[in-house]
Amino acid sequence: MSYKPSSLFNLIQVINKGLFLPHIQRPFVWEEDQMLKLFDSLMRNYPIQTLLFWKTKDEIKARKFMEEVEWDPDLSDYYEPNVSKAGFEKTFVLDGQQRLQTLYTTFAGAIKGPSGERLEAYFNTSTGDTVSDDSLLYALKFSKEALSGPWYRVANLVGKDVQRVAEELSEEMNDSLDAADDALPPAKQPTSADQKARQKRVRRNFGQLVSLLREDKHFWIQELDGVANSYTYGTVLDIFVRVNSGGTKLDASDLMFAAMKEGWDEIEEAIEETTELLNSTNIGFDKTFPLKCLLVVHNRGAEASAEKFTGPDGAKLLANMKTDWDKAEAAFQELRDFLKTDLKVYAEKVVRSHNSFIPLFDYLYFNPKPNERSRALMRGYYYKAQLFGWYSQGTDKVINGLHSVVGQSWPGGFPMQSIKDYFVGRGNPTELENGHLEQTRLRFLLLNLVYVDQMGASPFDVKYKGNEPHIDHIYPRHALSTKLGLGSAEVNTLGNYRFVGATDNIRKRAELPDSYFGRLKSYGAPIEKHLLLDEFAADTKKLVFDVATYQSFRDRRLQRIWEICSRTVNPELATGKAGGTA
Repeated sequence: MSYKPSSLFNLIQVINKGLFLPHIQRPFVWEEDQMLKLFDSLMRNYPIQTLLFWKTKDEIKARKFMEEVEWDPDLSDYYEPNVSKAGFEKTFVLDGQQRLQTLYTTFAGAIKGPSGERLEAYFNTSTGDTVSDDSLLYALKFSKEALSGPWYRVANLVGKDVQRVAEELSEEMNDSLDAADDALPPAKQPTSADQKARQKRVRRNFGQLVSLLREDKHFWIQELDGVANSYTYGTVLDIFVRVNSGGTKLDASDLMFAAMKEGWDEIEEAIEETTELLNSTNIGFDKTFPLKCLLVVHNRGAEASAEKFTGPDGAKLLANMKTDWDKAEAAFQELRDFLKTDLKVYAEKVVRSHNSFIPLFDYLYFNPKPNERSRALMRGYYYKAQLFGWYSQGTDKVINGLHSVVGQSWPGGFPMQSIKDYFVGRGNPTELENGHLEQTRLRFLLLNLVYVDQMGASPFDVKYKGNEPHIDHIYPRHALSTKLGLGSAEVNTLGNYRFVGATDNIRKRAELPDSYFGRLKSYGAPIEKHLLLDEFAADTKKLVFDVATYQSFRDRRLQRIWEICSRTVNPELATGKAGGTA
């Protein structure tokens, strides 16, 4: 096994040429805020752990990195059959996919926006002096439009600016910003000291940015050389499982427990038991989550830090937490029951933000045992938060803002309208619209909602591990394309999607729907809960394979999906806007 440094530039150059992802890797799952945090860590010179590669000539299914990140991609679009063949030398990423995909996206690619637009990374080269609400020191954002100074298009470093040095780039940016300062009215011009401080930050930022890309000191690789040595697929698979599931990582909660140990000996045990309780539905909460919940309801803000538990204020906070623990424990139990019986959330894949659950805990802490109307509104809040990315940016600030709404007694029920008003003020969507059904990144969430509604249970609550549902086409994609000549926009639509167990999906042939669902029906399978249209469930022979029947079925089924999703996501619209609950 070799252990060597590499520049990011060299890594980018070999991605999708010699460096690929093995089929055993999960999809890219990071949200945008995690991508921004990685960039911030690198700009701060924080270490980001070693990357683990495997060089082989074995016949292993190879998948490309995404040149433009899709949040819920069809992985079959990214496989490389020729690279996968035996005898073709390739290197696979065993550990580090999320980091490498983020870096590739930031420095050489883009992300796909809600409407399919291309969003590229821009870095605010004047940042570095003030920590944002997201605890970030360095500002990066993905934009459809080209941004002017102090924003710099990061991909230029591997493009038009590839031969330029940091001093030249920073001088050009500072000259531009100085000219903009000089054009301001005298009263608004920065002081000489402020201007010099900004110039220094710009020079430092370009120096770090260029260093990250070109120097062999920021990224370290461990490589299993399966060409020169004997690393069997079985051995590598065992290594892969261990590096992706093992190890205890030090997180914010560990640091906070260290600060608490003098004030409440039993708190760590209580938090561990609470975390285990919450994870009984297969959601991977860590110990920081209940601690953040407690900080919020005790009016200390959602930002998790050890400093909050030190000194006289920390001692007072711990004493209050200990006194009110029975109340908090009951709220955690109610939250867990809500996850299990109301939301039926059983998989990380349908949860885009754990932090979105904190306001639910906050509400239950002050409003225990909500009635059915409030529970319906709470379900609507949950789906809105996940679908509309309410917690994709400024997470702690959002939680703190909502605490002023939900962190009090609400005799009229769950305050949906007040919550919607808050997010309208932030420019977020607050109601499901038909257009959301065609957003690719939302299809797992929406399908899960439909199946929970129809089945009364989570499709991810499976008997056998590894048989979690995959998204499948009702009318086979390949046949629609090759035999009926339909384009991807006609085929890859929620009206034609359903869930199928992973095992069944592997065994399933590209069978036409009348035959396939007819056979399932003969076995007693509840095909009506998949097809959603009674006419076709009653007589599967009506699933004729022609353009007119397919389009009619798809569009009518999409309308049925809309009715189900709208009822759940927009429950406040069903009874009008009255009182505190609408």
